[in-house]
Amino acid sequence: MTEHELTAGDVARMRTPLWEQAKTAIAQGHPGDAVALIDRAVDQWAALKDYSINWITSLLTFIGEELGEEAVEQALRKTGDEFVRPRRDTGTDWGSLPASARAKIIARAMLANMGAVEVEEDDEKIILSFRCGSGGKLIDDGRYEGEHPYLLLRDRAPRTFMRDELWGYCAHCSVNNEIQAVEWGGSPASIEHPPHAAGEPCVHHIYKDVSKIPDSAYERIGMTPPER
Repeated sequence: MTEHELTAGDVARMRTPLWEQAKTAIAQGHPGDAVALIDRAVDQWAALKDYSINWITSLLTFIGEELGEEAVEQALRKTGDEFVRPRRDTGTDWGSLPASARAKIIARAMLANMGAVEVEEDDEKIILSFRCGSGGKLIDDGRYEGEHPYLLLRDRAPRTFMRDELWGYCAHCSVNNEIQAVEWGGSPASIEHPPHAAGEPCVHHIYKDVSKIPDSAYERIGMTPPER
């Protein structure tokens, strides 16, 4: 008879997510064990997230190198039409929400993506400055440098916010969050200002009144500003 290498406890732990194990530890009165299990779960999520953003950016790099930068935009547009738009179709116009609600939603998503945020507010807008856990992390990790660098978009176009250069991964911000958001009949999710260099934050401007978004914000994504 072959001796089993896995114990019943091994199998139970393999079948039970760490956060469920943490709940059990809390119920059994072991808060220290629960905290350690939550930290392990976060570490696992961070590793999977890093794997995913590198996978995505590697694919976008291949598309850009083989088919050109326009093809990168088309790939992102397909994702926008088939995945992003249905997620945002809540029945409530984004621009009609209070700026505080829009800012909280964006900040929540960025924190869930292992980022960090600083918050400021003036009379016209809320300003979120992120250490981005996805695109920003790729920049800070030097993934656009070295022997196999990821794609830098260099065609000055709406997809680069009319910049001379934009990190390939960050083009989903221009295409999905601003260009397509306007094409779908709304306003940009926020006005984003991606970093120019490693260590810089990604800055989002959330206007309290979306009708006061500057004309320049539309012009940089190739859109005609709406009539005021």
